[in-house]
Amino acid sequence: MKTILILAHPGHELRIFHWMEQVRPVVHILTDGSGGNQTSRMAYSQQALAAAGARCGTVFGHMPDRRWYEAILAGDAVPFVDAANRVFDAVRGASAVTIVADAVDCYNPVHDLTAAIGAAVAARLAAAGAAVTRLVSAAVPGVAGSEHMEVVLDAEARERKMAAVRAYAPLAEEARRIFEEAPESFGREVLMRQDFDWPEDFEPHWEKFAKERVAAGRYANPITYRDHVRPIARAILGR
Repeated sequence: MKTILILAHPGHELRIFHWMEQVRPVVHILTDGSGGNQTSRMAYSQQALAAAGARCGTVFGHMPDRRWYEAILAGDAVPFVDAANRVFDAVRGASAVTIVADAVDCYNPVHDLTAAIGAAVAARLAAAGAAVTRLVSAAVPGVAGSEHMEVVLDAEARERKMAAVRAYAPLAEEARRIFEEAPESFGREVLMRQDFDWPEDFEPHWEKFAKERVAAGRYANPITYRDHVRPIARAILGR
């Protein structure tokens, strides 16, 4: 059995740190976590994966955040399809694979497209005859889906997870906020099943937020679901 984890941004792995300790997946991460003008977070993720006994995959922060968002605005599916191909090639021929990817959370378009990559890789493996389990991990609270697996952390596991979170300095403020909003996430980890069929008429929260920022003069053009993200998702899925 091979297990792979596909994430949009470095740091998402902390959400399911103890699960990683248990199964030691190969972890693929699309962006480098640099955001608009910050530095890469990949060294911190390498440290977190090593602490959990997980391994870095062939897709591992090879493009900065800005370039991924530029590709979305340009309607360029190539980087996303290429990432899906590279992840698939890494497990091609396996007889049984568990795939965990970021969930469609409507919070960030790259999160949502990472879910499409997970679905595409799962479909290709299944078509090749592999036994596939496809699950998602939510990067933010309140994501729709059915709970498939709960991992409850004992005191020692919780302390190891908290140590990994404390060591991830760039996310200190985000970790503080998550602890205040969802303290149970530090003692309980959940993997879900989620089916999202990329309907034509849909408006995720991130689209409303982007339009507000355009109106405020912070962005020149908003990323939209209908014009940008859905076509890329369908290209990833081969539709």
